[in-house]
Amino acid sequence: CTIYVAKGSRLFSTSDCMRTFDSDAYVDNRSGVNVVQVTADWFNDKVVWIGLSNGDVLKSDNGGDTWRTVLKTDEEISGILIHNKDSRNVLVSTFDKGIWKTSDGGSNWMELGDALKDYRGSQKVYSMVQDKGSSVVIASTQYGLLRSRDFGGSWEAISLVTSPGQVAIRAVGMDAQDADTLYYAAGSTFYSSTDSGVTWNTQRLPSARVARAMLVDPSNPAVVYVGVASETEK
Repeated sequence: CTIYVAKGSRLFSTSDCMRTFDSDAYVDNRSGVNVVQVTADWFNDKVVWIGLSNGDVLKSDNGGDTWRTVLKTDEEISGILIHNKDSRNVLVSTFDKGIWKTSDGGSNWMELGDALKDYRGSQKVYSMVQDKGSSVVIASTQYGLLRSRDFGGSWEAISLVTSPGQVAIRAVGMDAQDADTLYYAAGSTFYSSTDSGVTWNTQRLPSARVARAMLVDPSNPAVVYVGVASETEK
């Protein structure tokens, strides 16, 4: 029943299944700075991470009572991924400064530029997903889809129907129980693979709007949710 919601410059929280909300879990008073990402630690429910539009990552160790800045990237945060077996390991992605990694809960960070340097456009990351054991991470980038089997230490390109950089892939999904089953959306086309990207099936999405987010149901991976945004790509 504890839920956090990022909206504008505020982080809202509820501990009673959304009957009431605290609108002051975090408030940023700087002009134009918004809370764009929020992730709760599965191991310690008092630990909450938020990413801001100015590139800062903040962490709370007491359920949002106090916050401290643990990372400054100078670019809007596009994702925060917590390792499913060791929550001290966290990946943070940005829209134009690549991916950062910590292995000690945010005390020290490593920018993963060297691991991504062979893939032009990979510094622009739209989203990240992982399997149940965090043995596979997929990053959706301007280059295309990249896969890491060591939680960001190294990356490999996934072969797609389109050429690298040809389409903007904002939405990607993966079966948490079977990392070989992948999905992504580009334009009005939905792509699916059951062999880790060796071959792809395609079908039209029932919307002309841009697919911006995707979620595979962890209890029933046959169910896939796609969130769409404006009718034209910015």
